[in-house]
Amino acid sequence: MALELKPIPDEDLQVFHDMMREPDLSRNTGSIPYPIDLDWAQERLDMYRREEVKGTRADRGLYEGNVLVGNAGWFVNERGNREIGYAIHKDHWGRGLGTKVAAMLVTMLRDDGYTGPIYAQHFKDNPASGRVLEKLGFSRVGSVESISAARGGSAPGWAYRLDETD
Repeated sequence: MALELKPIPDEDLQVFHDMMREPDLSRNTGSIPYPIDLDWAQERLDMYRREEVKGTRADRGLYEGNVLVGNAGWFVNERGNREIGYAIHKDHWGRGLGTKVAAMLVTMLRDDGYTGPIYAQHFKDNPASGRVLEKLGFSRVGSVESISAARGGSAPGWAYRLDETD
């Protein structure tokens, strides 16, 4: 079935909430606490929309047909660089969706005219995300200590970079 990145409408708020409240998913992200409630999920979608208007983020739901199976986007990080992030619902892990959605994000940025480097990070205890990034040509550029809201503090991670296009 075809995959598509598209804005998450309010009608999918409950599905978005159910996906983001998965403990294993939230612990592999920096900014999703655990547990979350429906108000948090609504505020998160509203924040994504506000930041997109400002040009500092583009966030999408990953849909397989009409089913929301993940969330992905790019944002301007604290250093002013474009960084990608993605989360796949646990029910859909192991199907290669992380690689597909990360590639879709790179294409989204390049199609929008962005030619600079693209960054990504993952926690060291989540090596599957590193394999996804390496498949797409990202290079590991260093070790980082990243904040994880779900973990209640920081955790060691790896930083990656996809070089600029000509």
